[in-house]
Amino acid sequence: MNIFKTTASCAMLLALLAAAGCSSGTPKATEDEQAKTAQAEKPPEPVTVKFAAHGSQLPVEDFEKYYKAPVSKKYPHITIERIDHTQKGTGLAELIAAREIPDIYMNGPLDLATYFELGLENSIDDLIKANKFDTTRIKPEVLSTMTDTLGRKDLIGVPWYNQGWAILYNKDLFDKMAAAYPKDNMTWEEIGDLGAKFKRTEGGLSYYGLAPSDVFRGAYQLRLPWVDAQANKSMLLSPGWKEVYELYAGLHDKAGLVPKGSDTLSMFTKGNIAMIATSATRARSMRTIPGLSWDAATYPQMKSVPGYGHQVDPSVLLIPKGAKNRDAAFKVISVVLSDEVQRNMSRNVWVSVLDNQSIQDEFGKEYPDLNSKNMAAFTKLKRNGTMPSFGGVNAISIANNALTEMLYDGKDSNTALREADDKLNKALEERKQQKK
Repeated sequence: MNIFKTTASCAMLLALLAAAGCSSGTPKATEDEQAKTAQAEKPPEPVTVKFAAHGSQLPVEDFEKYYKAPVSKKYPHITIERIDHTQKGTGLAELIAAREIPDIYMNGPLDLATYFELGLENSIDDLIKANKFDTTRIKPEVLSTMTDTLGRKDLIGVPWYNQGWAILYNKDLFDKMAAAYPKDNMTWEEIGDLGAKFKRTEGGLSYYGLAPSDVFRGAYQLRLPWVDAQANKSMLLSPGWKEVYELYAGLHDKAGLVPKGSDTLSMFTKGNIAMIATSATRARSMRTIPGLSWDAATYPQMKSVPGYGHQVDPSVLLIPKGAKNRDAAFKVISVVLSDEVQRNMSRNVWVSVLDNQSIQDEFGKEYPDLNSKNMAAFTKLKRNGTMPSFGGVNAISIANNALTEMLYDGKDSNTALREADDKLNKALEERKQQKK
């Protein structure tokens, strides 16, 4: 046997086998890689996110600016369909009855009674984790409205803007009465004393010093309890409530009580009311009124809670149980809560929910005519978190009506509060029976 020939043949055979092994493995590896690449490059399937918006909180123009345009830019495959759930035929209950569950629902954290009655509450903690969304970017006192107010440990939604509040004052009326303009950090008592200088009638026209808004907002500032949830009982007779009612009645007495049912905003713009406690939304509309000279000061403080203005007042976005496009819905929410969109909102007089001072400092700067205004008044004071829930009943209406009866029907605070307490207890009991 020729050993050299045999050895050469074996070597050649081994080489061929090795080559065959390599060549047979390469196509499979390549195919897998190509499949993965193709999958990665494949555009996402188009999806329509149905968004049940609160029409007055989010007009079409603002929806286009803060939702539709930025979402389309980042996620071209996502289309948002805006539905106004405040309109007849498209209310939340009507949508659910028609089996048209929205992918996103927008409202205030204290306006979710129907949402809970329909069993739509659903945790979004899984989406927050999957999308690596950092909730610590949101101001803690604002984010807490989704836990403290709703009595939950998990999140069923997130806030997307926080309504700002301040005192607006009519500079022309102050000049006419030769009165000093209000300053930041004044208390309700100081604002009331200032308003008293305008209480008069001249030339057949009545003038008033202050429209202090609703009494329940004073209760918010003091974080007064409304309902004992465990006992299902009203707490309108607990300490602090009488103080708030008498404070607000005194403010109206000092500054002048406007006729019942008056449009105080219109009276302010026409120069019949000197000061009005109102939201940043009103500041946006004020700038469009020809000839109106106005400015702002911080929301009046309670003596017992110095440094705090109006409580947080957010609008929230929730993803209901049964929503068909949860992931796409959360992507929409994440875009709206991006620094870019929140900065744009802040510049356009929407108070951002983000714990980012540079964004807060941009408040109102989109409008050159606001540069001379004290727009920082809407954002500079500390704000308490939202009060716990009212047990699913319209406690705010009951509270406001009690003050109205004091002002216009002559009831004393003890009687008005006792009757309000009875009405709230009755509403709570009726609500309890409905749930059985």
